[in-house]
Amino acid sequence: MAGKMKTTSPGQAPLVALEAITKAYPGVVANDDVSLDLGVGEIHAIVGENGAGKSTLVGVLNGLVRPDSGRILLAGEEIEVESPRQALGLGFGYVQQHFSLIPTLTVAQNVILALRGSPEAIDARQGSRRVRELGERFGLRLDPDARVGDLSVGEQQRAELLKALARGTRVLSLDEPNALLTPQEWIELEGVLRGLAESGVGLLLISHKLDEVLRLADRISVMRRGRLVATTTAREIDVERLAALMVGELVEAPPPRRRTADHGRVALATADLGVDGDRGERAVTAVDLSVAAGEVLGVAGVEGSGQVELAEALCGARRAATGTITLEGEDIGRRSVAERMGLGLGHVPADRRNGGLVATLSVDDNLVLPIIGQAPFTRWGVTRPKAIAAHGAELIERFDVRVPDGSVAVGSLSGGNQQKVVLARELSRPLRALVCCYPTWGLDLHAAASIRTEILKLSEAGVAILYMSVELDELLAVSDRILVLNRGRVTGELDAREATSEQLGLMMGGQERSAA
Repeated sequence: MAGKMKTTSPGQAPLVALEAITKAYPGVVANDDVSLDLGVGEIHAIVGENGAGKSTLVGVLNGLVRPDSGRILLAGEEIEVESPRQALGLGFGYVQQHFSLIPTLTVAQNVILALRGSPEAIDARQGSRRVRELGERFGLRLDPDARVGDLSVGEQQRAELLKALARGTRVLSLDEPNALLTPQEWIELEGVLRGLAESGVGLLLISHKLDEVLRLADRISVMRRGRLVATTTAREIDVERLAALMVGELVEAPPPRRRTADHGRVALATADLGVDGDRGERAVTAVDLSVAAGEVLGVAGVEGSGQVELAEALCGARRAATGTITLEGEDIGRRSVAERMGLGLGHVPADRRNGGLVATLSVDDNLVLPIIGQAPFTRWGVTRPKAIAAHGAELIERFDVRVPDGSVAVGSLSGGNQQKVVLARELSRPLRALVCCYPTWGLDLHAAASIRTEILKLSEAGVAILYMSVELDELLAVSDRILVLNRGRVTGELDAREATSEQLGLMMGGQERSAA
């Protein structure tokens, strides 16, 4: 249930207001005359498709983006926000999806570093006391001397909030704050955010989770293709209407998953698989799994649970430390990435920018990378640009990649559209098994539903799907079985028809359960 309305009273200036903000990039207008305000103690959500302009608008407020025109008002007075440092000095805080904590330092040390050079700067002796004081005040209790790298994702989220609040933040922007949390952790964070609002902090919340937006926000602004199309309250709208405003039409739900108990032969399997992380630690320990042809095996876990390392080991991007990997009964553990691709193993990596795309190449070139040496794209050792462009145009249309044309560098696209390029490339070639790690990460409701539909079409055609996600509703919708990882170990397995998000959340937190 959303809190009481806390919009600005008549005659009272908003806490902060963005007026007629316009920002254009080559080929796209990211913000087109957008005006939005935030009251004292208000939770104001901003929703919209990928590329709608949400992050650009919040970036303007926090000094990360310079607008082409428009102005920002703080308590009715026009201000200039020319850098993130200046924004911090004005009392603006920004917690982004990927945390900026230093994992080898303690919570207190991270807060001390965040305050360095500011009027609130403190020394090492004061750090622990400040963390405890802020934790008591805002309900963000953490051990000040705990090393950040040892904290759960939910605890790291709290540490990020403490960093922002230590500077006396009055306006706090949060980009997908619930993306990495278990259901239990998100319930706790909701209480914290409501407490911050009650204390007078204004909250700007970017989220794709419409149910949670309706439950938490006082007001909701909808953006579509750079423009603000509506501002409403949770009382005046429901999920279906909100989704329709985001995309300009009603969003059709993907067809229900056809689940069967027996999927036939095993296509992809591991035995006693161990994988080391980037710092030499054991990130995955003794994982046994099997995915049958036509089956979708979900893998649940918060970020850092070993999903990424498991996916990279399966596809050859990371060497397995122990155990075996088989594809259709053949041991592929010593095969290269290219060889595994040639055998029909697809991979949607978690890090699309560094693991899935060549940012300087065009969209067309990225779409054809795995098959560039095949006809009709190459003949007598010479590439054929017209065939590559035609292939790109077909996939751009099929997967609704928002781009002027396929000649644009893929690195210039929004994160969501980059993800669509990766998915389009992998889903459009012959596959025997597909390993997806966060396949709908950063995608809006409409795009995510379309991608899930395409992946399920592959499973219906007999492709084995290993589907890794931190989104439990997504896993419950697409999976036949769900395997749960906690700190690299399997804590249990559930039949998706019988599983609940509460059960999965507890297992993600470390509670073990026998296999179904």
